[in-house]
Amino acid sequence: MRRLLLLVFALSLRCSLAAAEPTVELATGEWPPFVSQSLQQDGVFSQMVRQAFLRAGYQVHLNYLSWPKAEAMIRTGKAAAAFPYRPTQERETEFDFSAPLMHSTSYLFYYKPHMQHPPLQFKSLDELRGYRIAIQLGYWYIPLFQQHKLNTLLTNDEVHALRQLQLGHLDLAPMTLERGLYQIHSTMPEHEKEFGYIPTPLDKETPLTLMFSRAYPQVGRIREDVARALEQMEKDGTLKAIYQRNFPEAMPPR
Repeated sequence: MRRLLLLVFALSLRCSLAAAEPTVELATGEWPPFVSQSLQQDGVFSQMVRQAFLRAGYQVHLNYLSWPKAEAMIRTGKAAAAFPYRPTQERETEFDFSAPLMHSTSYLFYYKPHMQHPPLQFKSLDELRGYRIAIQLGYWYIPLFQQHKLNTLLTNDEVHALRQLQLGHLDLAPMTLERGLYQIHSTMPEHEKEFGYIPTPLDKETPLTLMFSRAYPQVGRIREDVARALEQMEKDGTLKAIYQRNFPEAMPPR
């Protein structure tokens, strides 16, 4: 009987604690491997977000939307924050941003069987003029490649670019590190170890953050609570551990 009473007390206490944690509405969209309903625990960024809010004393409900609708949801105060977003001067006029949960950087991927001696590093893109490099329309790097007069070939998308590397029709393909690793793993897992990337980054690290509403109820307090949680997670290595668990092949660890 005593054991039964203790069990009932423990269950009621757990329910009370869960009820004491308010649920915060968040907005996001499909952007694997950072965020996706198809990934375990919604992807690496979502895992970081959930842990930060949990430490701050909140449960979260993720609303998957198009990116314009996600932005509209926080503008109108229907969600406390949207993620992942990069801070810009334009966005900072109407939203507030958390500290970065992680950073994203672009690298040049290659296929090892066709490039057994890749350039381990480069000081200028001019050094890559002898290579055939994939591009996709609308990407930020096109003006940069044109400026350095690189030999580029238009591809349909990132997967097409990786296939062209594999066929030997191209030498290098630019992608964000996490996106490149994800595309290789998800589309050609049997050849995963045959791809590599040059460790010299193409661009500066891009901070990926929570973009907070200014109209959501008690958002100021929520933002401060989450800021303290993120600071703790940075100090105790939680953010790094979540990243490495999702991207063990990313070297050096980021």
